[in-house]
Amino acid sequence: MQKLMQPLYSKQVIANRVERLADELNKKYKSEANVNLVVTLNGAFIFAADLIRKLQFPVTLYFAGSVTSKVEQVADTRINSNALPASFGNQPVLILEDIIDSGKTITALRKVVAEKYAASIEIIALIKRQSCNIAPNYCCFTIPDGMFIVGYGLDLDNRYRELPGIFTIDCTMNKGSNVC
Repeated sequence: MQKLMQPLYSKQVIANRVERLADELNKKYKSEANVNLVVTLNGAFIFAADLIRKLQFPVTLYFAGSVTSKVEQVADTRINSNALPASFGNQPVLILEDIIDSGKTITALRKVVAEKYAASIEIIALIKRQSCNIAPNYCCFTIPDGMFIVGYGLDLDNRYRELPGIFTIDCTMNKGSNVC
């Protein structure tokens, strides 16, 4: 069935916002010996790749959403704690999230990271839903509740991640999906 997609944020708008975010982070972390970047689930990989190439301070990158045999179930969220170091060595940690919907993933991951001796923890979100009570330290875009989006890493049934911009999808056209 055809899905009705409408552009929400173009590739250029996203690139401009990621550039501004990188400038803010470069100013804040320029004197750090190392900053740990923890990327949440699959949808954040494109955001993380674009952002990390613009950072001008040393980073160590971790992906917390990879599935292995040792996955912790925290607040209905699967976090691969083995993908993270035993200790962050009292260094800062930035958690990168593609979209904060309910805040469960961020809350659970923040708890896991805090137990691993992070000097500080800041949350960076590409997108946040308006109704979510979790306030990231940095957020590129805010969208209303009920809007379903794809592209720039975000998916619908593991499709559309490759789109260079972010698009809305009319979920009434996609009744067979488990997502909409």
